[in-house]
Amino acid sequence: MKRDTPRPELLSLPPGQIELALAHLEQSAAFRSSPRHRALLRHLVARMLGDDAAALKETVIAVEVFGRPAASFDPKFDTIVRVEARRLRMRLTTYYRDEGKAMPIRIELPVGSYVPLIANRQTEATAPEASRRARDLVERGEHFLRQALSKPTLLEALERFEQALLESPDHAPAWVGLGRTWLNLATGWHVEPAIASSHAGEALRRALALAPDNATAHALLGAIQHQFEHDWASAERSFRRALMLAPQQAFVHSAYGCHLAMHGAFDASERELQLARQLDSQYLNARNHMVNLRIAQGRLDDAETEILALQDIAPETVAIVGLRAAIAMFRRDPATALRHYRRAVEVQPDHAACHVSLAGAHAMAGQTETADAMLAHTLERFGERLLSPCVLAMFETRRGHFDNAFALLGRAVRERDPHAIQTPTDPSFEDLHADPRWAALLAGKPFSLRR
Repeated sequence: MKRDTPRPELLSLPPGQIELALAHLEQSAAFRSSPRHRALLRHLVARMLGDDAAALKETVIAVEVFGRPAASFDPKFDTIVRVEARRLRMRLTTYYRDEGKAMPIRIELPVGSYVPLIANRQTEATAPEASRRARDLVERGEHFLRQALSKPTLLEALERFEQALLESPDHAPAWVGLGRTWLNLATGWHVEPAIASSHAGEALRRALALAPDNATAHALLGAIQHQFEHDWASAERSFRRALMLAPQQAFVHSAYGCHLAMHGAFDASERELQLARQLDSQYLNARNHMVNLRIAQGRLDDAETEILALQDIAPETVAIVGLRAAIAMFRRDPATALRHYRRAVEVQPDHAACHVSLAGAHAMAGQTETADAMLAHTLERFGERLLSPCVLAMFETRRGHFDNAFALLGRAVRERDPHAIQTPTDPSFEDLHADPRWAALLAGKPFSLRR
């Protein structure tokens, strides 16, 4: 990815200077007591200097640094590399804040990457200029977050926020942007959600350590705590803190309303979403969340009305087309659903869920051979690792394969699928409700935490 490309400053640094910087760092109070983090950092830097950044992947690091067996290591369940990389970043922060404050060379490890970035601080701008550059890069990153979200636009945003942090490592808005981007990568299944959400949580907690009163960071952290960490009590505290800090911010009310709906608190959700609309009638996310709330309430006519209003003020997006298709499925109208899902595939051909949903519409229409062939082609094209188990469970439900559907829903919870938390109120699974396994599923976490 673009963010793994070394900065130009590195190319002009003799290896001897980098080695000297590493030696100073290793002898510091921050690193003397941690041979594991010294070894990890030295390994990462050596690989990068050896022009072998392609080997800086989680599975390779687990084997080469932490001695995990190559044949059985699975990063979904063994998080040692992500955990130790996070701790390494904390040590680097401590070092450059204290003993290494005046060091001419700075080594950073961006969140979500194992490729170190090395900057010659003697060639960098003065502090005010670095802050100005960081602000500009954050503004540019936020521009990409305002586009129709896709993996390419999110990676562009990610690159801007990481560049901002190289300019000014303690620039809290850049950490917030980084967290928001990783959250979108997780919820869109552009990166494995368990991994991307971990990166998002790390960035947001770093932002709040720097700026405890940042309402946006609190709201985003609440989303992580609910949707991925399955900790509603902590999530609600984060949302309420955000509301206290920014009661006039539409984003905060919209985010809280969205998660209240996921939690099954429909009346409270509607109050928050209506307030978000009053504060900013043009804020599209609040309108999208209202459509999802109406669907969860079973008010499909009202959901259609909300979509018509949304389409009137926004260009056609895969989210709008997908919602129209989903409502057609809930109405048991596969012909209309097929038309909308075909359009969704046209709008965003690289979104795997669109293809699986189209296959599900064929299954509902009784076109089982076409449905099975389309699913097989989608799995071959995208690979199962970047397909939501919940979306696959919807297909299996419509295909009548209930054993497969329940197995996938269990997997969705284990793998922190962001859609899993909405399972109890998702009409896609109505055909499973009479099965005794449905009650057993809802009795387990995280569904047992619902009010």
